[in-house]
Formats: sequence, structure tokens, C-alpha cells
Amino acid sequence: MNRELVAELGRRLWHAGEGATAADSAAVGSAVADQLDGLEMAYAVQSATHDLAIAAGERAIGYKVGLTAQPARETFGADEPAAGYLLASRLLEDGEPLATAGLFAPLAEVEVAFTLGEALPGPRVTARDVRDATAAVAPAFEIVDSRWRGGARTLPMLVADNTNAARAMVGPSVAPASVELSKIAATLTIGSRTVPGSAAAVMGDPAEAVAWLARHLLRGGGRLEAGDIVLSGTLCAPTAISAGDHLVADLGELGRIALDVN
Repeated sequence: MNRELVAELGRRLWHAGEGATAADSAAVGSAVADQLDGLEMAYAVQSATHDLAIAAGERAIGYKVGLTAQPARETFGADEPAAGYLLASRLLEDGEPLATAGLFAPLAEVEVAFTLGEALPGPRVTARDVRDATAAVAPAFEIVDSRWRGGARTLPMLVADNTNAARAMVGPSVAPASVELSKIAATLTIGSRTVPGSAAAVMGDPAEAVAWLARHLLRGGGRLEAGDIVLSGTLCAPTAISAGDHLVADLGELGRIALDVN
């Protein structure tokens, strides 16, 4: 693997997400992505962006899981989901508006957020293990956005760009035992638009997505730790948003969460 190229791609993707605007040429030209030679290199580029974030004073607070729906995996020719990391500075407080400045073409996703109370280190983590190790679950928004000009067109492009992680908001939490996560139905409302969704679209059960993440991280020498926040995958189709929108996600017994877009 060309380490110099990995570092350069990581630098360009990291800086593209730092204060760029949709009209700014800071978005990374997709022609550069032709140099990505597979998923191993893509995750190495993602790791390089993570290291740049930490060096800049950022703090990692957990992970996100993408491509948890079969149609999404088919779109990218993926055999399994994809993972990314979450940064504290990109997490909005509940009720804080989302600023679109610095984003290119943001999409809203409705998710179940897990906060772990225990580490998940084993190589055969199951959804039951995830539920047992989870301290709290909550409704959440993830705002996804691609730093590639025109968006990611291949799986390595998606992964290298931190699986499109951009912003997130986690709502009020509840005890995991109080909610049958796999049976949650969701509705995303944006003005007059309504987007239905279901937790069953997230690998059949959002806890399954977190279990996959635990096993995935272990393969790379990492693990899920107590205190980590995990966004487990979208229940509703990713939906374009713009300034002036008011978003409301209703996840039934898990609760509701709202977001204003500036």
C-alpha cells in the first residue's frame, strides 16, 4: 500500500470537511478516487482522517454504521455494512440547529443511538451481547454528506470519506429493556414531506448492526468501549435537507427528536 498516497488522500478529505461550502473547490475531485485500490486502502485513508482530527484537538466519541439495508449494500456492491467514526465537535446538542454552512449536499437519516455501558471485545459478539452491554438507547439524527465532488460512486470512496459522517444529534435516552428495538416503526417529517421507516431495515434489528461493528473493529485491532456512542444505521431512506427545514422523527416508544436547519 502506498502510505504517502493514503496520507495525501486523508489530508484532502479531512480539509474538505473543514469549512468548505458547496460552491468551494475544496470538495475532492472524484478522479482522485481512482487511486483507491480497495477497502483495505479505503479504511487506511479513513484512519488517516481520524488521526488528523485527533491531532487538531478533536475527540472521538464512538462510531456509525452505514449500508445496513440490503438495497444500500447492493448499490455499492458491498458484502457487509461499512463503519465510520464520530467526533464530539460534530455532535449537536438536543435542540441545537444544524448549520448547513460547511456542508455540500446533506441528507438526513433517522437512527437508533446506542450508548454502551460495557466494552464488547469478543470475536463472536451477538445482538444479545449488545443489548446486555448497552446502557441506553435513544432516537437520533445523522446528517450524512460526501466530501467527494458529486458524491461517492464506489464503496472505497464511501469508506475513505468516513462513510459520509458529517453531523449527528442524539435525543433523550431510555433503558434498552423498555423498547423492542427490532419492532420500531419510524416516520420522518420535513414540512409536507413524510418518509416512513422501520428498524427492520437495519439488518433486521439495530443491535445486529452494533454486533457487526464490534466484530469489524476487532478485525482491525480495535473494540467498542464503555461510553461509546454508536449510530446503528438509518430506519428511513436518506432524505435531502436544506436551510429552513424543520425535521421531526417519531420512533414510537423510543421517542421523538426534532431538528431545525439553518
